[in-house]
Amino acid sequence: MALSAGLIFVNLSHAQEGAVAAGEALYEEHCATCHGERLRPTGAAPDLKNLSVDDRTKFETIVWNGRGQMPSWQGMITDDERAAIWAYIRSRAK
Repeated sequence: MALSAGLIFVNLSHAQEGAVAAGEALYEEHCATCHGERLRPTGAAPDLKNLSVDDRTKFETIVWNGRGQMPSWQGMITDDERAAIWAYIRSRAK
């Protein structure tokens, strides 16, 4: 039983690493222009590293609907891609 629990943990860890790597590539493609390369803030848009784990719904809503100068990304990226970007942001959170 302990062995299978360990294997599940390893698989989740690899899945999380994959999501973070995919999210980094998607972030650099779609978000870096305004939010800064490698999550280094430019001052032109909010520093996404300041988002807390409790801000996920807020993040998802803003990404889908846009806000202020940020356009809506609904139909431009998938739910899975949005989740991968979130995983990348959270992996670098303050």
